[in-house]
Amino acid sequence: MTNEHRSRDDVSRRGVLKGTAAIAGTAATAGTAGAYRDEIDFRLPATQNDGEGRTLSLLGIVGGWVGVAPAELDGKSNPTLRLIEGEEHEIVWTNGDGSNHNFTVADEDGEVIEATDFVNEQGESLSFTITADEEMAEYYCMPHPVQMRGPIELVDADEVHELRVRVEDENGEPLGAEVFVGDHHSFSDVAARPGQETEESPPSIARFDMLEDGEYELEVWTYGHERVTDTVAIDGDDQEVTVTLPAIEPGDPTETYALRLEEGQWVGVGPDEIADESNPTLEFEAGETYAIEWENAIGRHQPEAENRSTEPLPGHNLVLASGGETNEWDTLVRSDFLDESGETQTVEFVAQEEMGVYLDQSQLDAIGEVTVE
Repeated sequence: MTNEHRSRDDVSRRGVLKGTAAIAGTAATAGTAGAYRDEIDFRLPATQNDGEGRTLSLLGIVGGWVGVAPAELDGKSNPTLRLIEGEEHEIVWTNGDGSNHNFTVADEDGEVIEATDFVNEQGESLSFTITADEEMAEYYCMPHPVQMRGPIELVDADEVHELRVRVEDENGEPLGAEVFVGDHHSFSDVAARPGQETEESPPSIARFDMLEDGEYELEVWTYGHERVTDTVAIDGDDQEVTVTLPAIEPGDPTETYALRLEEGQWVGVGPDEIADESNPTLEFEAGETYAIEWENAIGRHQPEAENRSTEPLPGHNLVLASGGETNEWDTLVRSDFLDESGETQTVEFVAQEEMGVYLDQSQLDAIGEVTVE
């Protein structure tokens, strides 16, 4: 494997940033991407099944269905739903904009096979199960059949396989990391997310199912550790690989900034020149080590919702990324998520010339500029 200290092109079109960027692009008239993230509670794109059937998660907005999970759907508009023929699958869909939506499965002649109730409350979710058979050809929303329509593809279980990527540090301890396999993205710490109660620490494994035979680029990284890249081959069987991420020692910080995350904004705490300033500009010098101490002042910030069948967002975090449009951000530093009010974290890093913004991935309107000399 190769250890690299670099950024990944379009790393933001993953996980949290990928999904929100896609929403912003397909529903510009319905609100900002940050607004959707603050209102909506749905599965993150790391959920995989233990059985042969699948759980698929979608966000419904007038501009089109947005894929959420599993990894192959993440952030895609009206994605192809690949179902294993003869197996029972769960489909979870969430109303993303407050318009009237439902989820309908039809055959190639447009005859309805399955249809859910209508939902018109933003953030409300419905879940149902279907057994995939050869009649299924497409899915759509009855009130918006043109924009919100996508294909269904049946897959032979013998032609696709699962890749499990176990991530650990040099001491063999599990690490929560972002994992990319080709164009697919996932996290290795689903069970370890805030709010997931377990008696013991689970292994950190990212799962990618429905992979056809071939070679895939693998990339794994997390804050405080080196980025690791490799090539993995799928050849007729399920596979599991273990990736070890060596820790990075950035050295003593030359300066420490203190920030407090509030609703929709960062507030400067220190040093004095940024105190009480909203989304203050942070000034760095390339190659120098800095620290940012930040406080989550709003907790998880998840609205109450009835009929909830999905996992909540993991909280809030601090990200340093390149500048430009939302869907062009290249994530350079990503901290862990914090979900309790008053919880704090210190992030240490080496400043890079590419850095242009800092933000909270769960509410994209909380964003400030970075200048690097």
